[in-house]
This record gives sequence, C-alpha cells and structure tokens, in this order.
Amino acid sequence: MHLYILDTGALLSQWTLKNPHFNFMTTQSVIDEIQNRPSKNRVQNLLSTDRLRIESPDADAIEMTEQKAREVGDYHVLSSEDLELVSLALWQKQLGHDVSVVSSDLAVLNTAAALGLSTLDPKRRMREEITWVLKCPGCRNEEPEGAINLECPVCGTIMRRKPKRKKKIKDSK
Repeated sequence: MHLYILDTGALLSQWTLKNPHFNFMTTQSVIDEIQNRPSKNRVQNLLSTDRLRIESPDADAIEMTEQKAREVGDYHVLSSEDLELVSLALWQKQLGHDVSVVSSDLAVLNTAAALGLSTLDPKRRMREEITWVLKCPGCRNEEPEGAINLECPVCGTIMRRKPKRKKKIKDSK
C-alpha cells in the first residue's frame, strides 16, 4: 500500500478528492493549520472513512530530517510543521512503507528529495533538487548555513540565499 504524506496545501486543495483510492497520512500540526470550513469538512470526511491517518514521527527521524535540511540549506525556511511532516515520511519509509510527500512547498519537497523520499508536487513547479548557500552580495563571502537575514561575518552586508548546486529531478509519481 502506498501512503501519501500530505502537507496543509494538499489538504486545502481538492487534490484528495481527485485521488479517491489513495491512502493519506499527515501530522496533527498540519491538521491544526486547517481553518476554513470546506477543508475541515474534507479532512473530517477523510478521517471518518479511514483514508487519512494522523501520526507523529519518532525522534530519530526528526533529527535526521533536521540534519539533512541543514545540509541542503532549507532548515531556516522550513517551519516546525514542515520538518515534522518530512520526518513522518522518513519514519514511514524506515518502517518499510512506500511513501510520497505531497506538497507545493519547494523547501519541503527539496528536503524530502534529499532524504531519498518520493515527492509529488501537484502544481508541478519543482524541477531541481537544490543545495543552498548564503552568499554576501557585497564581498562574495559564502556561508554554508545560517538564518535568513544573517549579516556577513566579513563585511556586515545581509547575506542572500543562492543555489550552490542543482540536480535535475524526474517526476516521482
């Protein structure tokens, strides 16, 4: 059985309705982000028909996801909900399930792909896996990791997030 790990965007959209035979999983923090009535009703319907399960990842999967997000430069643009969702997918894969992360968030998809997870972008915007670096527009200094709006340790200019390495990807599903 293939599991589709859903982020908030996938639950807000009609994507689940277009795929009536799929099995879904998400985290409680994603469910908590759903505010509008139609989406809440859709989620309730998925839960009541056992097509959607709510799970939490284990601590090791969270640690591995955070480490990989730092390596590829996505850590500081991912929310705690995003990290938990990717961790859930990693944990399910470690348990032997066939999983795909469904999201339109490019940082979520990038981190998931870097972890070797199958990804599905309903909007089909993700074309490359990217390793990010912070680069100073003033002195060209590069830092492998850091918070957005980090001042350059060399000249004090605000550093910008730039792609260091790109790798073309194929559609997973």
